Order: sequence, then structure tokens, then C-alpha cells
Amino acid sequence: MLDPSEALARMRTNRHRASILGALGSVAAWRTVTREQLACITGSPVMGTSYPASLAAPFSAGLLAHGYVSAGTNRLAPASQRMSMWTVGDQVEAYARYRKSLTFAEHVAITGGQSWDSEHRFDRHNVLTTELALRAAEFCDVATVLGEKQMALPALLASSGLETAQADLGRKADAGIVRHDGLVIAIETTASVGEAFRRKITKWAQILQRHPTYELPLAVLVVDVSTPSQATSAAAKNTTRSEIQAAIREAVRDYPGTALNRTATRLGMVPWQSWFPGPHEASGDFLELSASFLARGSGGDPEGWRSVRMLDEEEMTYREGEAGAGEAVAENARILAGTPYWLRTGTVPRTDRYLVDRSGAGDIEALSGPRVPDRMTGPGFTQSVAGRKWRHLVQI
Repeated sequence: MLDPSEALARMRTNRHRASILGALGSVAAWRTVTREQLACITGSPVMGTSYPASLAAPFSAGLLAHGYVSAGTNRLAPASQRMSMWTVGDQVEAYARYRKSLTFAEHVAITGGQSWDSEHRFDRHNVLTTELALRAAEFCDVATVLGEKQMALPALLASSGLETAQADLGRKADAGIVRHDGLVIAIETTASVGEAFRRKITKWAQILQRHPTYELPLAVLVVDVSTPSQATSAAAKNTTRSEIQAAIREAVRDYPGTALNRTATRLGMVPWQSWFPGPHEASGDFLELSASFLARGSGGDPEGWRSVRMLDEEEMTYREGEAGAGEAVAENARILAGTPYWLRTGTVPRTDRYLVDRSGAGDIEALSGPRVPDRMTGPGFTQSVAGRKWRHLVQI
């Protein structure tokens, strides 16, 4: 532990700068991550240790919070073997002071250009969502994956030049998986079904009906992460899975869409066990992201369900998709610290040009090649920032 003022002073130096940026960007995007997930996202094995010295300063400043899973045998295990997690700290105002020492590119890498907040909700929910996205990025043929921070509905509609309805400004999915043709699969993980969940699914159905795929290239997938002990009633049929299906069925009935934009084809569900049947195991269905969708209008049982491979562009069609659409999203995601490190290689947008052009100085030749690196590359953002290339610190 350090004094908060001393911690912020240390964070303004180049020491451990890359690790701090990677950790802050990861928790901002994914809300809660285990130490192994943090090591995976940043590409830095140091992050997998119990107490990384590089994160002492942001932890002391209140930008990061750390804790252990207290359930089961985990609380009795040695510290080096216990499951620990990182999330956003409760000192939200500390980021405003830290922001003064960041370049524009570094600020975007952490927050995606959005505000810094301490909302992290439920840790188990967040960790499972992060794990699912990391596995999809590792094993599935996808363009990129997006954290909750980047899955806000206003951001998704902005690419089509549309404004979000006032009631939907806070709507966001838990994570996103982007296909190569640009279709975004929004992930909603849940372990229980209540009135709040039913309202959420109804709202998604309403949004999908209002915005066809050419306006909102989105399909919503509910992932059931409940355990067998979380059945919603004593009756064996009233499992969380059946309750989710009932909620989707009701939402599709109320907001069916049109003949060319059926809500039933864009709103599905899958149990966690269907993709991950056991520890260290993944099924073949996971590689194609196979899920269940209502069979209405497709020649099947009116109340039945059909399996759809969501990564198959013929089974889940997206008429407006094209080969470069997913690459455009992936290119922008490469500047984010919350993007898994192996997905950050390749062409990236020049964020420095945005500021230069906004200031009306785009014709100044000296500004065409900035001395300060505009992007941090490689595992853990270490290659061009953390000490290898000396850089001027920016004080705003």
C-alpha cells in the first residue's frame, strides 16, 4: 500500500506504465477479470502472480480493486493458488487526475473514449462472460471480441448515423463477438430469470424489431450460466433454460418483426454446458457458436426450437455484410487495452490525426509523424512505451 498521492505520482512516470494501462483497460472493458484472464488479455505473465508490483500504484490510488473468491475450498487454499479477481476501484475521481498525464491514445486505450466509472455489478457473471469471450477469441474464427464498455447501444447505432431513443441510452450487452462480415453477436449471460430479465429480453426484441440489420448489425444470444441447483421451481421442467426460452418466446410474440426482419432469427439462447460440458472441455458446437432459435416461420414446430450455427453466414444470414466490415471493427478495437493482445496486431487507426485535424493543423508537415507513439504494441503494451522508447510525458 502506498499513499494515494504518492501512488498517482508514480503512475505519471514510465515505470510499469504499460502494465498499468493494460490492467486499467481490461477492467474498464470487462468489469471483473481473474488474474489469469488479466494475464491473457495483456499478454503479460507477470499479471498472473498473486500481487504484481506493477499494480501496487493503481491499487493504492483506488483505480483498481482486488479480492479473492471466498466460497468453497478456494478460501482455504494458499494465496498463490487461490482464485483472485481485479475490478474497477471505487475512487472514480482518481482517474480524472491520472488522465492529465495520459496521451489521447492512452486515454482511448483505457476507456474507448468513454467515461470512467466503477460499475461492476456481479463478479461471477463478469468472470464467466470474460472467459467466454476469451475462448471465442482463441478458438473461433472471429474478427474480434468486445467488452461491455464497447457494447452500448448508442455506439452500435452511431455507425449508421442513428440516434438512440432516450429510453435506450443505457442499454448495453455484456460482451460482443464480431463476425468477419461485420455482424455483432451480443452476449447476455444470466444465471436466473426474474422480472428484470424478462423486461431486458422484451426490450432487446423491441430494439431488434425497430432496427433491421442494415441499421443495427446485431444478433442477441442469451447464455444460461446457471448451475443445476438454481432451478426456478421444484418441477424439473422449470429450469433456468426453460424459463429463458419462455421469456424469448413471449418477447418474440410481442415484437415479431417483419417478413424480412424476423426477431426470432436474431434472438437465441444456449446453455453453458452445451459449449463447455466439463472442466477444460469445449464441444464442437462452440467452434461454430451453435445456439437455439425459435423455429417460427421456418417450417418447423410453431413452438419448437432449431439449432443455428451463428458463425455460418448461410445459416445466420446478414445481407448487408461484406468481407471488410468485420475488419473495420477489429481495426478500431486494436487500439483498446481491453482487446486480447493477439487480436491487436495489424493496421490501426491514427488517433493522433484525429486531434491534429480537429485543430485545423493537418497541413503542417512536422505533425505527420509524431514522436510520441500513437499505439502500444505487443504483449502487455511493452514494445513501444514501457522504457524501450523514451517518450515525453504529456501534462494537460
